[in-house]
Amino acid sequence: MAGKRYLQQIIRNLREYYKCPSCSTHYHLDDIKFLGQIDVYCFVQLTCHACSLPVVATVSVEEEKPVTRKRTAKSDLKRTENTKFTKLGPITASEIAGFHAFLQSHSGGFGSTR
Repeated sequence: MAGKRYLQQIIRNLREYYKCPSCSTHYHLDDIKFLGQIDVYCFVQLTCHACSLPVVATVSVEEEKPVTRKRTAKSDLKRTENTKFTKLGPITASEIAGFHAFLQSHSGGFGSTR
């Protein structure tokens, strides 16, 4: 979990450097909601107090540290799956935004319809 100092820095940076993409209003402290953290990524929702546009942001909180040795993450992927996903590259912010929009408009389950 990111330390209190890192969360405070994230919020300070979001308020200072980012504006609502719809109306260009700066975010207030109450506009920023911490959603959670996975590894070195924090997920926050910014909801504009002026126009109510919700934005989900992914923020890296990893400290810069000298690299001493490469660590390999454990994975349950098969070799072919790992190769496939490595070629696709990291998930982009626009893919996350698109998925968020899909979830907002989707109703029902995700099971197979066969």
